[in-house]
Amino acid sequence: MRTINFSSAVLALIVCASAILPAHATPPTGTPPLPPPRPPELRGARPAPTPPSEPNAPATNERTDGPISDQECLDRLKTLGVQFETALPTAAKEACTIDTPVRLKRVPSRAGTVQLPDEPVLACRFGERLAHWIGDLVAPVLAGRLSADLKAVRTGPGFECRNRNRAAAGKLSAHATGLAVDIASFELVSGKALPVKSDGDERGHATVEAVRTAACGWFTTVLGPGSDAAHSDHMHVDILQHGSSERYRICQ
Repeated sequence: MRTINFSSAVLALIVCASAILPAHATPPTGTPPLPPPRPPELRGARPAPTPPSEPNAPATNERTDGPISDQECLDRLKTLGVQFETALPTAAKEACTIDTPVRLKRVPSRAGTVQLPDEPVLACRFGERLAHWIGDLVAPVLAGRLSADLKAVRTGPGFECRNRNRAAAGKLSAHATGLAVDIASFELVSGKALPVKSDGDERGHATVEAVRTAACGWFTTVLGPGSDAAHSDHMHVDILQHGSSERYRICQ
């Protein structure tokens, strides 16, 4: 039978443990030390609550409690070369509110500048559409068919705080929000006027009718002579949305 020397075994274990521990390490003895006390000024203090995040700012052109101010639209008018000034129209009804109202004076065309003698007050987004229509469609069509440049367009005042067809009751007109104009005539540099209502000049009237038909691609409503008594001597155009579709058109 093999005899084990317990004293030698214990000594060997102590030597092995000393070899494993780092030279500066001291075997833990007794109760571990407590962490240092907190400074007096922090005793009893709690973490400050996290402030609520700021609400998102309203998106550009989102209505809050008043008319929309669309600076981007104004910048586009300037870039396009439209001569205008900002306007502050007054109205008897609170519902007659124009978003970013402008007073249009002149619009550019390929042949030069087209005057708007009536200086209509319109919502900027409608004024931008009207300016493109006059410069990109009306002026080229008149020049191509009549060999004459467009000088001016008679539009009426644009903004009017009234109901549709000037009725005593009913829905507000598109004019009441600056989204419509009533075009009475187109004036050429030669001095000739092309009224929307026929004056017997078949060639000139056919040209106006061509412009009127093409207007349905630019506006949601186009009404003129033959549509009803209220539009017997002018062409009404607006950009009101009808129903749920922006593509729906009323062209009469």
